[in-house]
Amino acid sequence: MDTSNTLKFLIRCGLAAILLTLLFFIENLFYSRAFHLANYGWLILSNLLTVLILGVYIAYSNLRGVKLVVAIFIIYFIISSFNNLIEAFIYNVTDRPETVYSMIQDLIVALIISPFLVYQFDKWNDNPRKLRFRHRSLLSWLWRVITGDFSYIVIYLVAGFILQSVYPQLLTFYKGKLPTVGLMIGTQVLRGFIFMGIAVMILKTSDISIFKRAVLVGLIFSVLGGIAPLIPHNEYMPAYIRLGHVFEVGISNFVYGLLISYLLGQRTETDDRMASGPA
Repeated sequence: MDTSNTLKFLIRCGLAAILLTLLFFIENLFYSRAFHLANYGWLILSNLLTVLILGVYIAYSNLRGVKLVVAIFIIYFIISSFNNLIEAFIYNVTDRPETVYSMIQDLIVALIISPFLVYQFDKWNDNPRKLRFRHRSLLSWLWRVITGDFSYIVIYLVAGFILQSVYPQLLTFYKGKLPTVGLMIGTQVLRGFIFMGIAVMILKTSDISIFKRAVLVGLIFSVLGGIAPLIPHNEYMPAYIRLGHVFEVGISNFVYGLLISYLLGQRTETDDRMASGPA
């Protein structure tokens, strides 16, 4: 992007972040949830990071109109809300009613903000270049998906063990809340498949190089799946626990995003031409 386009992009992100913050403010008023005014500064920062990374995907996406709205909805709601709330539920940070309530709230916000973002970034009507990917056999997909899911469990466990060893306060907070090993592993198997499904969607609809696609997936997983949701104040998790998870999830999700992007990504005709150099 040139300077003018970068400025326009940042202004659009700022406006979208304000709208996103306003939506949460209205919902807090509607449901009479306590949220101090000082905390909205952190919420605005969280929302700005969210729309920045979604804006980057929109800028390079091969989708337009309703299809792009659906893609943004899936990325935002599933990564930023559903996956995180399921994790909070099995660790007994939230109970069933609180989890359902938060999902409904986030669902409403996602349904509103997704079409707004597509309109705000002017991605309704133009005709993008069609992407053509190399063929991959079913067997090749199968071993890659199995490896990708197993890799998520390994990265998840390693990140958790490292955080526990350097951040003993974590064990105090989660005392009596830890799920059974079977439930924890089973949930991560499901979350791994969810991450991979969304990664494939991003990889197949982003008109950029393989390396940039991998970085984009890593940033989406890191920012939406960890950093941004943990920045604002909430009544379920104190600041010192959220801070620990910001580093844990932010780093591990980024690493996983890079890994599965190279594992599941497919080269396009443009990638092949770039790799072979000028004719």
